Amino acid sequence: MKARKKGVRKTGWKKPSAGLSLADKAYETIKRKIITLEYRPGQYLNEVQVCKSLGIGRTPVHQALHRLMIEGLVEIIPRKGLIVRPNSLNEVLALLEARWLIEPFCASLAVSRASSQDVGLLREIIDKAEKAAKKGETEAFMELDVLFHGTLARIAGNAILEDMLKSLHDRATRIWYLHVWQKSDIMVTFKEHHAVFEAIARGDKEAATATMQQHLTSLRRRVLQGAD
Repeated sequence: MKARKKGVRKTGWKKPSAGLSLADKAYETIKRKIITLEYRPGQYLNEVQVCKSLGIGRTPVHQALHRLMIEGLVEIIPRKGLIVRPNSLNEVLALLEARWLIEPFCASLAVSRASSQDVGLLREIIDKAEKAAKKGETEAFMELDVLFHGTLARIAGNAILEDMLKSLHDRATRIWYLHVWQKSDIMVTFKEHHAVFEAIARGDKEAATATMQQHLTSLRRRVLQGAD
Protein backbone atom coordinates (compact mmCIF):
# COMPACT_ATOMS: atom_id res chain seq x y z
CA MET A 1 0.00 0.00 0.00
CA LYS A 2 1.41 3.38 -0.95
CA ALA A 3 2.30 5.62 1.95
CA ARG A 4 2.02 9.35 2.21
CA LYS A 5 5.02 11.51 2.89
CA LYS A 6 5.99 11.86 6.50
CA GLY A 7 5.02 14.91 8.46
CA VAL A 8 2.08 16.22 10.43
CA ARG A 9 -0.82 17.20 8.25
CA LYS A 10 -3.55 19.63 9.13
CA THR A 11 -6.86 17.92 9.58
CA GLY A 12 -10.36 18.82 10.61
CA TRP A 13 -10.42 16.32 13.48
CA LYS A 14 -11.90 18.08 16.47
CA LYS A 15 -9.96 18.57 19.69
CA PRO A 16 -11.27 16.68 22.72
CA SER A 17 -14.06 18.41 24.60
CA ALA A 18 -13.05 20.42 27.67
CA GLY A 19 -15.59 18.42 29.68
CA LEU A 20 -13.75 15.10 29.31
CA SER A 21 -11.80 13.45 32.11
CA LEU A 22 -8.01 13.55 31.79
CA ALA A 23 -7.97 9.87 30.81
CA ASP A 24 -10.62 10.43 28.14
CA LYS A 25 -8.83 13.54 26.89
CA ALA A 26 -5.55 11.60 26.62
CA TYR A 27 -7.35 8.75 24.84
CA GLU A 28 -9.03 11.01 22.27
CA THR A 29 -5.85 13.00 21.63
CA ILE A 30 -3.57 9.99 21.22
CA LYS A 31 -6.11 8.20 19.03
CA ARG A 32 -6.41 11.26 16.79
CA LYS A 33 -2.62 11.39 16.45
CA ILE A 34 -2.56 7.70 15.47
CA ILE A 35 -5.42 7.94 12.99
CA THR A 36 -4.04 11.03 11.28
CA LEU A 37 -0.50 9.55 11.19
CA GLU A 38 1.11 12.10 13.51
CA TYR A 39 2.06 8.92 15.34
CA ARG A 40 2.96 6.70 12.40
CA PRO A 41 2.46 2.94 12.04
CA GLY A 42 5.44 1.13 13.56
CA GLN A 43 6.50 4.13 15.66
CA TYR A 44 7.57 3.43 19.23
CA LEU A 45 5.87 5.52 21.91
CA ASN A 46 7.61 6.47 25.13
CA GLU A 47 4.95 6.90 27.80
CA VAL A 48 6.89 9.61 29.61
CA GLN A 49 7.38 11.61 26.41
CA VAL A 50 3.69 11.21 25.51
CA CYS A 51 2.80 12.61 28.96
CA LYS A 52 5.05 15.61 28.40
CA SER A 53 3.72 16.32 24.92
CA LEU A 54 0.11 16.17 26.11
CA GLY A 55 0.71 17.94 29.41
CA ILE A 56 -1.17 15.13 31.17
CA GLY A 57 -0.03 12.93 34.07
CA ARG A 58 1.16 9.37 33.71
CA THR A 59 -1.88 7.60 35.18
CA PRO A 60 -4.47 8.99 32.71
CA VAL A 61 -2.05 8.48 29.79
CA HIS A 62 -1.42 4.89 30.90
CA GLN A 63 -5.18 4.29 31.08
CA ALA A 64 -5.62 5.80 27.61
CA LEU A 65 -2.88 3.66 26.08
CA HIS A 66 -4.41 0.56 27.66
CA ARG A 67 -7.76 1.38 25.98
CA LEU A 68 -5.99 1.88 22.65
CA MET A 69 -4.20 -1.44 23.08
CA ILE A 70 -7.56 -3.19 23.60
CA GLU A 71 -8.85 -1.49 20.43
CA GLY A 72 -5.87 -2.73 18.45
CA LEU A 73 -4.23 0.64 17.73
CA VAL A 74 -1.13 0.11 19.88
CA GLU A 75 0.59 -2.97 21.22
CA ILE A 76 3.20 -3.80 23.83
CA ILE A 77 6.50 -5.15 22.55
CA PRO A 78 8.44 -6.96 25.31
CA ARG A 79 11.56 -5.06 26.45
CA LYS A 80 10.85 -2.30 23.95
CA GLY A 81 7.64 -0.66 25.07
CA LEU A 82 4.63 0.54 23.12
CA ILE A 83 4.38 0.61 19.35
CA VAL A 84 1.73 2.01 17.03
CA ARG A 85 0.40 -1.06 15.27
CA PRO A 86 1.17 -1.12 11.56
CA ASN A 87 -1.82 -1.53 9.27
CA SER A 88 -0.93 -4.66 7.35
CA LEU A 89 -2.89 -5.38 4.21
CA ASN A 90 -4.34 -8.50 5.86
CA GLU A 91 -5.59 -6.46 8.80
CA VAL A 92 -7.17 -3.87 6.52
CA LEU A 93 -8.97 -6.62 4.63
CA ALA A 94 -10.10 -8.18 7.91
CA LEU A 95 -11.55 -4.83 9.00
CA LEU A 96 -13.44 -4.55 5.72
CA GLU A 97 -14.77 -8.08 6.12
CA ALA A 98 -16.10 -7.20 9.58
CA ARG A 99 -17.72 -4.05 8.22
CA TRP A 100 -19.25 -6.05 5.36
CA LEU A 101 -21.02 -8.25 7.91
CA ILE A 102 -22.32 -5.41 10.10
CA GLU A 103 -22.79 -2.27 8.03
CA PRO A 104 -25.25 -3.51 5.38
CA PHE A 105 -27.52 -4.71 8.20
CA CYS A 106 -27.25 -1.27 9.84
CA ALA A 107 -28.21 0.34 6.53
CA SER A 108 -31.29 -1.89 6.45
CA LEU A 109 -32.18 -0.94 10.03
CA ALA A 110 -31.75 2.73 9.15
CA VAL A 111 -34.48 2.42 6.52
CA SER A 112 -36.97 1.41 9.22
CA ARG A 113 -35.79 3.81 11.90
CA ALA A 114 -34.75 7.01 10.09
CA SER A 115 -36.85 10.07 10.82
CA SER A 116 -37.37 12.83 8.28
CA GLN A 117 -34.76 14.83 10.22
CA ASP A 118 -32.30 11.93 9.92
CA VAL A 119 -32.83 11.73 6.16
CA GLY A 120 -32.33 15.48 5.95
CA LEU A 121 -29.06 15.23 7.86
CA LEU A 122 -27.80 12.46 5.57
CA ARG A 123 -28.76 14.58 2.56
CA GLU A 124 -26.79 17.51 3.96
CA ILE A 125 -23.72 15.28 4.46
CA ILE A 126 -24.07 13.90 0.92
CA ASP A 127 -24.37 17.41 -0.55
CA LYS A 128 -21.23 18.56 1.24
CA ALA A 129 -19.40 15.39 0.20
CA GLU A 130 -20.30 15.99 -3.44
CA LYS A 131 -18.79 19.47 -3.32
CA ALA A 132 -15.62 18.17 -1.64
CA ALA A 133 -15.32 15.32 -4.15
CA LYS A 134 -15.72 17.59 -7.16
CA LYS A 135 -13.08 19.97 -5.81
CA GLY A 136 -10.72 17.12 -4.93
CA GLU A 137 -10.68 18.19 -1.29
CA THR A 138 -9.47 14.88 0.10
CA GLU A 139 -9.32 15.69 3.80
CA ALA A 140 -12.72 17.38 3.85
CA PHE A 141 -14.13 14.34 2.08
CA MET A 142 -12.47 12.00 4.60
CA GLU A 143 -14.20 13.77 7.46
CA LEU A 144 -17.54 13.57 5.68
CA ASP A 145 -16.96 9.87 4.97
CA VAL A 146 -16.54 9.22 8.70
CA LEU A 147 -19.57 11.40 9.45
CA PHE A 148 -21.74 9.61 6.88
CA HIS A 149 -20.99 6.14 8.20
CA GLY A 150 -21.20 7.25 11.83
CA THR A 151 -24.55 8.95 11.28
CA LEU A 152 -25.87 5.88 9.50
CA ALA A 153 -24.82 3.69 12.43
CA ARG A 154 -26.56 6.03 14.89
CA ILE A 155 -29.76 6.09 12.82
CA ALA A 156 -29.79 2.26 12.85
CA GLY A 157 -30.71 2.60 16.51
CA ASN A 158 -28.56 -0.21 17.93
CA ALA A 159 -26.00 1.16 20.38
CA ILE A 160 -23.98 -2.06 20.44
CA LEU A 161 -23.62 -2.17 16.66
CA GLU A 162 -22.86 1.56 16.65
CA ASP A 163 -19.99 1.07 19.13
CA MET A 164 -18.64 -1.85 17.12
CA LEU A 165 -18.67 0.16 13.91
CA LYS A 166 -17.05 3.16 15.58
CA SER A 167 -14.14 0.99 16.64
CA LEU A 168 -13.83 -0.52 13.16
CA HIS A 169 -13.96 2.90 11.51
CA ASP A 170 -11.39 4.37 13.89
CA ARG A 171 -8.98 1.64 12.87
CA ALA A 172 -9.90 1.70 9.18
CA THR A 173 -9.74 5.49 8.80
CA ARG A 174 -5.96 5.24 8.65
CA ILE A 175 -6.48 3.64 5.23
CA TRP A 176 -7.41 7.10 3.96
CA TYR A 177 -4.21 8.59 5.32
CA LEU A 178 -1.94 5.75 4.23
CA HIS A 179 -3.30 5.54 0.72
CA VAL A 180 -2.74 8.08 -2.03
CA TRP A 181 -6.33 8.57 -3.17
CA GLN A 182 -7.05 10.09 -6.54
CA LYS A 183 -9.90 12.50 -7.27
CA SER A 184 -11.56 9.81 -9.39
CA ASP A 185 -11.41 7.41 -6.44
CA ILE A 186 -13.12 9.94 -4.18
CA MET A 187 -15.86 10.39 -6.77
CA VAL A 188 -16.43 6.63 -6.83
CA THR A 189 -16.86 6.61 -3.06
CA PHE A 190 -19.23 9.58 -3.22
CA LYS A 191 -21.40 7.87 -5.84
CA GLU A 192 -21.54 4.74 -3.70
CA HIS A 193 -22.52 6.75 -0.63
CA HIS A 194 -25.16 8.53 -2.69
CA ALA A 195 -26.65 5.19 -3.77
CA VAL A 196 -26.91 4.09 -0.14
CA PHE A 197 -28.53 7.38 0.80
CA GLU A 198 -31.06 7.20 -2.04
CA ALA A 199 -32.09 3.69 -0.96
CA ILE A 200 -32.65 4.86 2.61
CA ALA A 201 -34.48 8.01 1.52
CA ARG A 202 -36.98 6.01 -0.52
CA GLY A 203 -37.40 3.34 2.18
CA ASP A 204 -35.92 0.43 0.24
CA LYS A 205 -34.33 -2.04 2.69
CA GLU A 206 -33.06 -4.46 0.06
CA ALA A 207 -31.42 -1.70 -1.93
CA ALA A 208 -29.89 -0.17 1.21
CA THR A 209 -28.35 -3.52 2.08
CA ALA A 210 -27.16 -4.21 -1.47
CA THR A 211 -25.68 -0.76 -2.10
CA MET A 212 -23.73 -0.85 1.18
CA GLN A 213 -22.39 -4.29 0.28
CA GLN A 214 -21.39 -2.99 -3.15
CA HIS A 215 -19.64 0.00 -1.56
CA LEU A 216 -17.57 -2.15 0.80
CA THR A 217 -16.76 -4.65 -1.95
CA SER A 218 -15.62 -1.77 -4.16
CA LEU A 219 -13.50 -0.32 -1.34
CA ARG A 220 -11.84 -3.69 -0.81
CA ARG A 221 -11.03 -3.93 -4.51
CA ARG A 222 -9.55 -0.43 -4.55
CA VAL A 223 -7.44 -1.10 -1.46
CA LEU A 224 -6.01 -4.19 -3.13
CA GLN A 225 -5.28 -2.21 -6.30
CA GLY A 226 -3.48 0.42 -4.20
CA ALA A 227 -1.33 -2.25 -2.60
CA ASP A 228 0.06 -3.42 -5.95
